[in-house]
Amino acid sequence: MDADRFRSLAETASPDLRQKLLILPAIIADWAEPHGGLAGRRIMDFGCGLGELAAGLAYAEPTASVVGLEVTDQPDGLPAVLKPLGLIPPANLSFRTVPLGEVGDEDDFDLIVSWSVFEHVQRNQFDAVVAGLKTRLKPGGLLFMQVSPLFFSPEGSHLWALGYTDWQHLTRELSEVREDLEASSLNERQRELHWKLFLRLNRFTALDFDARLHAPGFTALRRQVDRVDREPPAELLTAYTREALTTEQIVLLLRRD
Repeated sequence: MDADRFRSLAETASPDLRQKLLILPAIIADWAEPHGGLAGRRIMDFGCGLGELAAGLAYAEPTASVVGLEVTDQPDGLPAVLKPLGLIPPANLSFRTVPLGEVGDEDDFDLIVSWSVFEHVQRNQFDAVVAGLKTRLKPGGLLFMQVSPLFFSPEGSHLWALGYTDWQHLTRELSEVREDLEASSLNERQRELHWKLFLRLNRFTALDFDARLHAPGFTALRRQVDRVDREPPAELLTAYTREALTTEQIVLLLRRD
């Protein structure tokens, strides 16, 4: 399928799916362009979920080879997501299932992409995961990492289902967060999934990500930090820095030394 046909079909998708198929691949391509771009590259999408972003990258650059890594079988659901748009997974896209905390056994990637994944990598696994990804890159290969929302930001709990969009996870006791989940309209399985997701967030700040990612032998090529234009609750400013409370996103492009 040619690029124009793909774009016309993807434009009809829901806002969330359209973002993953069109907007995010364009952002990644823009960041990679000064360093060789995507054409002909071997690309890994680490923590790919259903695989929509991986599919978008594969559609965007047919000469690239894209591999999505995920700890579950979520990518099995990608064909059903694309079918209503008249799309099928592209031929240059494949998926691998890996155990939690592992990065697969394939090497020689030119680019590894991770979008809203590393806030979920626990502290005791983080350094090993980053070191593993480094070994999967070719010398000079690129690691593109986007993390959002950071834990101490207004929505850092990832508990949107509870309406937690104003630092409630920091102003409420842990027991109160659990009570809010139990009182929600979520079913029992959903409540447990949300609770485990919340507890496993690594609570890194932007500075923590900087320090841990430079240590394993990466050189930073580009860095973007986005902050919310909102005033944190006064009670939080006595315990946390304003920078930590208002930094919502960090995006990094790193080159393997």
